[in-house]
Amino acid sequence: MSVQKDMTEGKPIGLIIRFAIPMFIGTVFQQLYNMVDSIVVGRFVGADALAAVGACAPSYSLIIALVMGLATGSSVIISQAFGSGDRKRTKSAYFSSLIVIFVTGVILTVVGLLVAVPLLKILGTPEVLIDDCKHYLWIMCIGIVATCLYNAMAGFLRAVGNSVIPLVALIIASIINVILDIFFVLVLGMGVPGVAVATILAQLVSGLYCLIYIECKMPQYHIQPKEFEVEKDMMTEMIRIGAPAALSSSIVSISTMFLQKAVNAYGTDVIAAYTAGNRTEQICFCLSFAIGSAVGTFCGQNVGAKRLDRVIQGLHAGYIITLAYNIVVGAAAFIGAKYVLMIFTTDANVIRIGIGLVRVTTLFAPVLGMVFVYQNFLRNVSDVKPTVWMSLAEVVARGCLGFVFSALFGYAGIWWATPVGWTGSMLIGYVSYRSGRWKERV
Repeated sequence: MSVQKDMTEGKPIGLIIRFAIPMFIGTVFQQLYNMVDSIVVGRFVGADALAAVGACAPSYSLIIALVMGLATGSSVIISQAFGSGDRKRTKSAYFSSLIVIFVTGVILTVVGLLVAVPLLKILGTPEVLIDDCKHYLWIMCIGIVATCLYNAMAGFLRAVGNSVIPLVALIIASIINVILDIFFVLVLGMGVPGVAVATILAQLVSGLYCLIYIECKMPQYHIQPKEFEVEKDMMTEMIRIGAPAALSSSIVSISTMFLQKAVNAYGTDVIAAYTAGNRTEQICFCLSFAIGSAVGTFCGQNVGAKRLDRVIQGLHAGYIITLAYNIVVGAAAFIGAKYVLMIFTTDANVIRIGIGLVRVTTLFAPVLGMVFVYQNFLRNVSDVKPTVWMSLAEVVARGCLGFVFSALFGYAGIWWATPVGWTGSMLIGYVSYRSGRWKERV
């Protein structure tokens, strides 16, 4: 198994597919964290517990979005350095990324603990759910540094073309998460806080596994204090690319919070259905995310190699792969929505409500796939401003249309706000690519 993969040579479609498949499987296992949490509390604790986990998601996602954004900025610089063939610069980028991500993690831990409860109240979380939500969020915030560890290690490995080890780490962590979920909830009776503890411990394991692998199998990147040199210009560039990515992700999370507030007004069953529906959507679209990330890595390495022709070829390959996948999976999810939802709950009313959500979003699966492709492409060619506008399109749709459609059509109207946002985001990405302004940065 190759430790690193140079994507500056070879057929783009084949390279992207081979790189995306481990990432896809890894994303599936990553989704298992939330999926297993939802299944365990939904089936063995009750609809209220499922609703509590779902009600926490937007608040926690807002915090994690900042970590993921800065990790994205770091990965872009690492992939460009690796593509240029400059291994010393790649090592420096790796060291710099650790500082950026971990300092961010510590700050977000403190901020998250302070704002968790106020956020829940702003979102209009039902009083019956507040205690479970509060404890869940506090535990997850305490574990942010563990999440940072995995994202930093996995981001580096993927940037140098290794998507297999992050996958192995996630498989191991997912198995641990399942075991701990069952132990904490069914054996110890810890309820919602139990699944939070299980998730954090599993994430810590995945991060440590990647770190140990890098130290043992990639000696050229050993962390040695006497060689530790951080290039300020490099850290500045990571923040320049990562900050808009973090802002974009945060904006999407804020728009999700708006939707959650609209959903919360309809009570526990609708909140539970929204939670189960979102989990179903995340499972179905895992490969879309992986394809987008693979396209980004491909383009980033070829930007470093000054191969503009291959950058464009990689984007076009992404079109073909993501459309083919999403048309097939979207159709399957539309038809089988009921059976997927039954994994999370046995409540007939929750399932009935959730089917409407799943069928609306899966109709627009190809659109979401293109959003991922454009976002990752633009970030990896260092043209980050359009990605912020793409995210703003989702905010406007979710923040405004969610409430407008809710007033006009009830809770079912809320489901349509998200696809409208995806469509606007995709169009902005397409126009940004066609404008050619991104070529000025390559």
